[in-house]
Amino acid sequence: MEETPEHRWDKELGESYIGKYILVGITYLDHEGNEKQIQQMHGIVVSASEEQGITIQLKGVYEGISWTMPPEQRAIHEASPGIYTLDETDEEIDNPDLLSTWTVQDPESRPE
Repeated sequence: MEETPEHRWDKELGESYIGKYILVGITYLDHEGNEKQIQQMHGIVVSASEEQGITIQLKGVYEGISWTMPPEQRAIHEASPGIYTLDETDEEIDNPDLLSTWTVQDPESRPE
C-alpha cells in the first residue's frame, strides 16, 4: 500500500497523545464478518511512535497491564465530553480525552 501524506505518522500529533486518557474498543469478527467478541479498555497513553506503536498503561479491570496498539493515527479521535459506560464491565469512564476503535477479522480458512 502506497503511503500518502494523510497516512504518514505525524510526530507532533503522536507526542500530543502522551498523558491523555484513551478509551479503546475492539470488535473481533469471524472470517465471514460475524461479530465474535467486543473488548473495551481504557488508560493513559505513555508513549507513541511510528516505530513502537501507541502504548497505554491500562486502568480498571486491566489495571497494571500495558497494551500497545498499532501506530495508526486515523483510528484515534478526540472524545466528546460525557460518561462512557463499558458494556462488558459496566465501568464508567468520565470524560476521556481520546477514543480509538478497531475491527479485527479472522482470515478465511485455507484448505489443508
